Amino acid sequence: MNLWLSSYFLVAGLFLSSSALTPEECQPLVKPLLLTEPSVIYGWWTTVAGYVDGEGFDALQKATESTWMNVTQSPSSPNVVVLSEKNKINGTCVDIALNLTIDGNTASGSVGDMVFSEFQFLPSCDSCFILSVNTTARNLDKLLQQLNINMDVTGEEVNIRAIYLIGRESTVKDSELEHFKQQASCLGFSREPDFIYDPKNGFCA
Repeated sequence: MNLWLSSYFLVAGLFLSSSALTPEECQPLVKPLLLTEPSVIYGWWTTVAGYVDGEGFDALQKATESTWMNVTQSPSSPNVVVLSEKNKINGTCVDIALNLTIDGNTASGSVGDMVFSEFQFLPSCDSCFILSVNTTARNLDKLLQQLNINMDVTGEEVNIRAIYLIGRESTVKDSELEHFKQQASCLGFSREPDFIYDPKNGFCA
């Protein structure tokens, strides 16, 4: 190996080792926020970037062009919020709505008897949150059929883990995106995001 390549890999290795956060440095970045005041998550949000691990959902994420959501208080209880989501998937608009019950730092809800998800909100940039989602899905193939999404996925029960950077705006500063990547690395996602919103895709009305 020539001297130039040796120097390059040495510098790259030093950069990677210095940029990796210790568990102590990660702790405040991944500590879920207490949702004692659910109003902090009310309003309109767009998905800026995200990571997904899970059979079926990774393919679905790749087909997703944009997502926005609106979080409102449920009239049934102060500890319940309504999440209304509109996704643009392969050019098709797909609506999803679910009630989320808040308990401490976790909000949970289901889509019929096919999908159950737990959500946690992590600190991020101003007017941003990190949305950490753990989902158990069964009969995902049937759910996608109901949503008119033509995609070959398993019908077996699968566990999906995802994190999303959501914001009041559809874009963030480069430094804020890099901060999100650091948080993702702390949570085990040591790669480039699976999704980054492209403004040319637009949003469903």
